[in-house]
Amino acid sequence: MNLSEEDIEQCQRAFNDLDDRGEGEIMTDDLEVALETVGLKQKPHKVHKLISEIDDGNNGRIKFKEFLGLYARLKYAGLQDDDQDMIDAFVAMGGNEDKTGNIDAEKLIRIIKNEFELTIDIEGLIKEVDTDGSGVIEFGEFKELLKTNYLQDDENEYP
Repeated sequence: MNLSEEDIEQCQRAFNDLDDRGEGEIMTDDLEVALETVGLKQKPHKVHKLISEIDDGNNGRIKFKEFLGLYARLKYAGLQDDDQDMIDAFVAMGGNEDKTGNIDAEKLIRIIKNEFELTIDIEGLIKEVDTDGSGVIEFGEFKELLKTNYLQDDENEYP
């Protein structure tokens, strides 16, 4: 899947902000911040796994091309036909078909609690995925919120 110009520019800005030596590389320690800046917040244990996958030379540095590839992989992970269900749910809650727009977090909380009568800590989950604290959920955040394994990560990954 091809990245849009906007995606590439967003990645370039985030990357350049962390490229302290201006050499087209960032420290692996900065990957978590870079991903969060482009809206792809990852749990620390996942960031370490990603670093081991892309830092082939094991030199502690990541080139922009590697970062861009990782961004594309994470952004479009699992985009298949079944993603249409996710898009449909996003649209039903107030988002747009092209994955732009957003969902009001308070509206989502009301629906989860009152209409679906679920007892999950939806407020806590929203707080985790709404990394910019905007009070609205963009498509990427919505998708992250609804991932089944997202709810189980903490229980299964830490001893």
